[in-house]
Amino acid sequence: MRFVFTKTARYPGLEVEHNQFRRSLRTLFVNLKYRGLNRTILGLLAIACAKARLPILQDYRFYKQNLRESGLDTEGIVELDDLDIPEEMRSSASRYEAASDYEFRDVLEKLHIDCSAYNFVDYGSGKGAILAAAARYPFQSVTGVELSGEMHQTALRNIEEMKQQDKVRAGSLISIHGDAASYTLPPVPHVIYVFNAFGPEVLQGVLDRISADLVDVREPIYFLYNNPMHHKLLEESAEFDKLSNAFGGKWMVFARPGKR
Repeated sequence: MRFVFTKTARYPGLEVEHNQFRRSLRTLFVNLKYRGLNRTILGLLAIACAKARLPILQDYRFYKQNLRESGLDTEGIVELDDLDIPEEMRSSASRYEAASDYEFRDVLEKLHIDCSAYNFVDYGSGKGAILAAAARYPFQSVTGVELSGEMHQTALRNIEEMKQQDKVRAGSLISIHGDAASYTLPPVPHVIYVFNAFGPEVLQGVLDRISADLVDVREPIYFLYNNPMHHKLLEESAEFDKLSNAFGGKWMVFARPGKR
C-alpha cells in the first residue's frame, strides 16, 4: 500500500519519485479517454490476472493493445548494457523502454497549442513510439534524435510503416542518428520531449543548445519531461517555468515564456 498513497518510485534509480495514487487515477482517466470503457476494463482484468499468475487475457495488456493498434515495432525493454552506443557515452545513457503514447497525447493536448506552428523534437527517441504519436498531430516537423544505431534503424522502419498506413499528419517525420547535445535546432518554435534518456550532463548540454539555437524565437518553447529524474536542472533554470506535474509528478511540463 505504500506505493499507493506515498510519493515514491516503484523502481528506485530508474524512476522518479511521484504520487502513485494520483498517477493511477490519471492513467485510468487517460485509458478511458483513448481506449473506451470495454478495452480499459479488459486491460485492467489482464493486469489483475498477471498479478494472480493466471495465464489468461494477457493479449489485452495495455502495451499489447498499443502494439496491435499501431502495427509498429516498439516493444520491450533494452537494458543499457545491450545498447550499441559509444563506451564513453554509456555513463550518461539510460535503458530503452517505450513510453505510453496515450500519456503523451494527454499531456500534449493539455497545452492547448496550435501544433501547426511548432516543430517537435524527441531527444533519445529510441524505436520511435513517441515520434509515431507526435506525427498524428499537424506539427511542421517531427524529429527524433537517437544515439543507438540499432534503435535508429528500427525507428526508420517504423516511420516507413507509419507513412504506408497514412497516419502521418506532420509536415515531416524523421529519425536522426546522433548525440542529443550536438543536434542543432532550427530557430523556430518547438515542443521538446525527453523520456529520461540521459544523465544530467547531457541534459544540461541539451538545455544549452536550446538557449543558443532558439534565442531569437519569440513564441513559447515547451519541454515535456517524462520520468524527470533530473528535473532540478529545469526548475533551477532562469529560462523555464514549470507548468504542471502531470500523472502525480511522473511527468513535468515546463515552458520558456514567449518574448515580447
